[in-house]
Amino acid sequence: MSSESLLPSQQLRLIFIGVCLLSLVESYGFRKCTQYELNIRHVFCIRKEITNLTDAIGDIPRYTTHLNLTQNQIQVLPPHSFANLSALVDLRLEWNLIWKIDKGAFKELGNLTFLNLVENKIESVNNSFEGLSNLETLLLSHNFITYIHKTAFVPLVKLKHLSLSRNHITNFSNILEAVQHLPCLEYLDLTNNNIISLDHNPRSLVSLTHLSLQGNKLKELNFSALSLPNLTTLDVSQNRHQVIQNVDLETLPQLRSLNLSGTLVKLEMLLAKYLQNLREMDITKLDLRGGHLNLNTVCCLLKNLPTLEALVFQKNAMDAGDIKHLANCTRLLSLDLSQNSDLVHLNDNEFVAMPSLQSLHLNKCQLSFISNKTWSSLQNLTALHLSHNKFKSFPDFAFSPLKGLQSLFLSKNPITELNHMAFHGLDLLKELNLAECWIVMIDSSSFVHLTNLESLDLRLNNIHTLKQRTFQFLKKLKVLILSRNRLEVIEENAFFGLTHLYYLDLAYNSLSGFHLKLFLGLENLEVLNLSYNRITYETTRTLQFPPFKNLKSLKQLNLEGQNHGIQVVPTNFFQGLNCLQELFLGKNSMIFLDHLQFDPLVNLTKLDISGTKAGDRSLYLNTSLFQKLKRLKMLRLENNNMESLTPGMFSGLESLQVFSLRFNNLKVINQSHLENLKSLMYFDLYGNKLQCNCDNMWFKNWSINTAVVHIPYLGSYPCHQPDTQSLLIDFDDAMCNFDLGKIYFFSSFSLVLTTMVFSWFSAKIISSLWYGLYIFRAWYLAKWHRTEKEFIYDAFVSFTATDEQWVYEELVPALEDGGQPKFKLCLHHRDFEPGMDIFENIQNAIDTSRKTLCVVSNHYLHSEWCRLEVQLASIKMFYEHEDVIILIFLEEIPNYKLSSYHRLRKLVNRQTFITWPDNVHERPLFWARIRNALGNRTVEKDNAQLIVAE
Repeated sequence: MSSESLLPSQQLRLIFIGVCLLSLVESYGFRKCTQYELNIRHVFCIRKEITNLTDAIGDIPRYTTHLNLTQNQIQVLPPHSFANLSALVDLRLEWNLIWKIDKGAFKELGNLTFLNLVENKIESVNNSFEGLSNLETLLLSHNFITYIHKTAFVPLVKLKHLSLSRNHITNFSNILEAVQHLPCLEYLDLTNNNIISLDHNPRSLVSLTHLSLQGNKLKELNFSALSLPNLTTLDVSQNRHQVIQNVDLETLPQLRSLNLSGTLVKLEMLLAKYLQNLREMDITKLDLRGGHLNLNTVCCLLKNLPTLEALVFQKNAMDAGDIKHLANCTRLLSLDLSQNSDLVHLNDNEFVAMPSLQSLHLNKCQLSFISNKTWSSLQNLTALHLSHNKFKSFPDFAFSPLKGLQSLFLSKNPITELNHMAFHGLDLLKELNLAECWIVMIDSSSFVHLTNLESLDLRLNNIHTLKQRTFQFLKKLKVLILSRNRLEVIEENAFFGLTHLYYLDLAYNSLSGFHLKLFLGLENLEVLNLSYNRITYETTRTLQFPPFKNLKSLKQLNLEGQNHGIQVVPTNFFQGLNCLQELFLGKNSMIFLDHLQFDPLVNLTKLDISGTKAGDRSLYLNTSLFQKLKRLKMLRLENNNMESLTPGMFSGLESLQVFSLRFNNLKVINQSHLENLKSLMYFDLYGNKLQCNCDNMWFKNWSINTAVVHIPYLGSYPCHQPDTQSLLIDFDDAMCNFDLGKIYFFSSFSLVLTTMVFSWFSAKIISSLWYGLYIFRAWYLAKWHRTEKEFIYDAFVSFTATDEQWVYEELVPALEDGGQPKFKLCLHHRDFEPGMDIFENIQNAIDTSRKTLCVVSNHYLHSEWCRLEVQLASIKMFYEHEDVIILIFLEEIPNYKLSSYHRLRKLVNRQTFITWPDNVHERPLFWARIRNALGNRTVEKDNAQLIVAE
C-alpha cells in the first residue's frame, strides 16, 4: 500500500507510533539519574547534589512514569520544569531545599497521581499546581507553611489525600477555605501544627472521611460550624496545651474512630448521643484528678456507646481492680491496656465480664505473674500480647482456658526456661513469639502441646544447642526463626518432623559446620538463612556429605557474612539444590570459587557475591564458573576490588537481565566481556576506574548508543586516566579510528629492518672493507714488492678451532716427528707472534711458508678467518705461479655446500685434494701423499725463527 492511499488519520497514527518508537531508543545512561533495574519506567536521582533540575532530568526518557529526586539541593521549580515528562504518575521531591514553586511548574503533568514535597523550605502555597488534574495524593509535610492561597488547590479536582503535617499553620479557617474546592478530598492531615481553635464559619466538606489534628494546641473541639457528614476517623490526640471543655461532635454523625490519646479533655463533655456509630476509641493517658483515675466517668461514657468494639486505654495507672471495674462497663472485642505500670499480678478473674473479647494487649506493664483464672471466661480470645513485661516463667495451665487463642506474644520477657505445661490447651495456637527473652534451652517437650503452631519466633535468645527432635511435635510449623542466638551445636534430627516448614532463619549464630542429618526432614524448606555464622572451608575437595543434598525444594539460600569468610567453597557444596533460585554469598571477606561449584544450580535466577573485598585482594572467579547458569537473571558482583574481567567468563548467561559490577576497580570493558548476553537490560559500572583511552572506545560508543541496556549514571563516569577531570562520554575517540595495528606493525617492522641492515653493515660490510684492504695489500706486495727470501716453514696449516685436536694429535706428529724427511709446520697458536695484528701474522705465515695446508671440514666453511687464509694463499699462488695450496678434507662435503665458497670450489675442481680416511690401514698411504705433495725440499735450520714483520 502506497503512502498516498493512506487516510490522513492513518498517517497521523503512523507518525505518532514512529515518534513513540524514537523516544524508546534515547540514550540509556544519565549523569545524575538511573533507571530501576526491574522497571525502566522508574527513575531514581537520589542524593546526587542536584541543584539545576532542568539539567539533571533533561535526558530522562519521555516514557518515565516514576521519578524520585529525594535528598538533593533543588531550591526552585521553574515553569515547565517537567515539560518532557508528561507520562509521570509519581513524583518525589522530598528532602530538598525547595522554597519557591513557580506557576506552571507542573503544568504538563496531567497524568500525575502522587506528588511528594515533604521536608523542604516552602513557606506559602500559591497557584503552583496548575495542570495536576489527576493528582490524588499531595504531601506537603515538614515544611514551613503558614499560609495557603484560597485557590491554590482548585486545579486538584481529584485530590483524595492531603498532608500538611509538621508545618507552622495556625489558622484552621485558612485551610478549610483552601480545601473546600476539593470535591474528592478524603484524608486531611494537619498533625503537629499550631492550630488553636476551629473555624466558626459555616463550611461543609462532604467527601472528607479522615481528619487528623494531632499534636496541635487546640483549646476546643467544637465542630458545630463544620459539616462533615461522611467523616469516619477523627484524631485529636496529643493536644495538651490546656484542658478542653468545649466539645461538640454533633456534625460528625458517621464517626467510627476517635483518638483522644494524651489530650486533656473532660470526658463529661463527650455526649454519647452523637457517638452512636463509634467503634474504636483511644483515651490513653487521660487527665488524672488528684492522682486517681475517675473510672466512673469513663464507664458512664462507655455504657452509652453501644457499637464500641475497640478501646485503647494505655498509661492510665490501671491496676487489677480497675480492670474489673472497666470490664463491667462495656462489651469490647479489643482492649489495649499496655503501659499501665500498676499492673503486676493478674489472678482473679479480672476479665470475667468480657467474654466476647478477641484481642487483648498488656504490653509494657509490670506483670510478673498470671493465673489461668485471669482469663477463665475469655473463650473467644484469639490474640494475646504480653510482651515487655517481667515474666520469668509461667505456671502450669497458665493459658489453658484460652481455647480459641491463635496468636501469643511473649517477647522481651526475662524467661529463661519454657514450662511446656503452661501451653497446655492451646490446641489452636498458630503464632508464638518468644523473641528477645533469656531462653537458654529448648527440647522436644517444650512445644509438645502446640500441634497446630505455624510460626515460632525465638530470635535474640541464648540458645546454644538444638537437641534431637526438638520440634518433632510441630508438624504444621511453617516459619521458624532462631537468628541471633548462640547456636553452635545442632544435633542430628534436630529438625525432625518439620515436614511443612518453608522458612528457617539461623542467621547471626556460631554454626561452623554441617553433618549428614543436619537438615533431615526439611524436604519442603524453601528459604534458609545461614548468614553471619562461622561456616568456613580450607579446600575445594569433594565433601563426603554435602550439607544441602536433601533440600530438594529450597529456593533461597543466604550464606552472607561468615566470620573470616567462607574462604574456599567445596566442589560439591551445593549438590542437591536443583530448585534453588536465589543465592547470596556476599559480605564474605574471603571466598574462593573454582569452576564446578555452581554446576548443580541449573534453576538459579539471582546470584549476589558482593562486598567480598579484604584489603587489596580481589575476588577470584574461575572462567567457567557461570557456564551452567542458563536461567540466571540477576548477577551482583559489587564492591569486590575486581581489576579485570576474563573474556568470555559470562558468555553462558543467556538469560541475564541485571548485571551489577559497581564499586570495583575495573579499568577496561570491551565486547568480549559482554559476549552473548542476549537478555541484558541493566549494566551497572558506577564507582569503577574506567580509563579514557582506545581500549574503552567500544564500551563508550556502545553504552551511549544502546537502545536496550541501561547503564546507570553513565553521564557522570569520570576518567581515571589520563585526564581525571574529564568524563568518559566526552572522550574523543577520533584517534582510535586509525588502524593503530598497522601503524605499530610498520613502525616496528621499519625499526627492526633498520637495525638488521645496520647490524649487517656493521658485521659484513665493515669487515669486508677491512678484508678487501688486506687483500689489496697482499696483492700489492705480491705483485710489486716480491723479493727472494728463504722460507722459514715447509707449510702453513689453515684450520678451525674445532679441528685443532686432529691437527695436534695426527698432523703434527706425522709430519714433524714421524718418518723422513721431517717438515716444519706453522701453527696459529704455537708460532704466531703475540701482540701483532692477526692479519699481519697470517700474511707473514703464508709468505714464509712454501705451502699452505688447508684442513677442510664443515666448520671450516663457516670460518671467516679460514676464508681469508684461502684468499691470501690463492693470491700467492697466482703471482708466483706455483702450486702452493694442499687441500685436506677431514670429511665428505657435498658439492652444493661449496657453492657459497667459489674460490675453494675452484681449487677443488682444479686440483687434486686428499681426504682423511676412516680406515686405519689406509692412513700410511694418506701420509705418503701428503709428504709427496710437500716435496723433498726442507727448510734450512738457520731460518728456524719466529716470523717477524718486515
